[in-house]
Amino acid sequence: MFGCFRRIGCLVVLCVAAVAAYLMRDRWLPYLPWPKSTPRATTAAGGPKWEAVSDDGAARARRAVESLGKRSGPVFVSVGPGDLASYFYMALAQQLPPSADSIEATTIGNRMYVRAVIALDDFKAADALGPLSGIVGRHERLQMGGTFAIVRSGLAQFLVEDVRLGELPIPRGGIPKLLRQIRRGSMPPGVAENGLPFVVPTYVGDARVADGKITLYKTTPK
Repeated sequence: MFGCFRRIGCLVVLCVAAVAAYLMRDRWLPYLPWPKSTPRATTAAGGPKWEAVSDDGAARARRAVESLGKRSGPVFVSVGPGDLASYFYMALAQQLPPSADSIEATTIGNRMYVRAVIALDDFKAADALGPLSGIVGRHERLQMGGTFAIVRSGLAQFLVEDVRLGELPIPRGGIPKLLRQIRRGSMPPGVAENGLPFVVPTYVGDARVADGKITLYKTTPK
């Protein structure tokens, strides 16, 4: 009988170890002798292409956005997720944890996704996970997906609709609580509880995500 208990105990230990190894695979997979991805973008098999935030990307997006403000300019421009994230990074960075690093962006369906490696000590992000908070590490990847909306002339918001902390999804009802822990300073009137506000040129009237691009539209004269 005791031998049976010992075998059951070993099986439980193996199961727990397997689950722990799966949850922490981001930590040990990079050390395996597999081909490394390029620093410009990372692509999982069959998954989205993640583009790194860069100065060059910010410059490309800035030129595209500024063309909307020209009298003879286009009525809309399309930019890649990495370029747009680079352009708005300075505005959004003020609302991200100070430790945010390895920032990348992509599009999936009609949403833009941004992810960064953060230190949970910067804020109480793990609290939004409730009882699951005990299995996340002190440094985790925070991933946020959502859409854009113009609040009013000169002010837009990134409406966060999907969040993952490490391998764990944060319940939709917990997203506003998480964002309250991230945001700094007072919230401008009209910003949604799941919104991250940022300043845009007054001639930007709308932004939509589709087919791997974010399209910005010029304000329509009234």
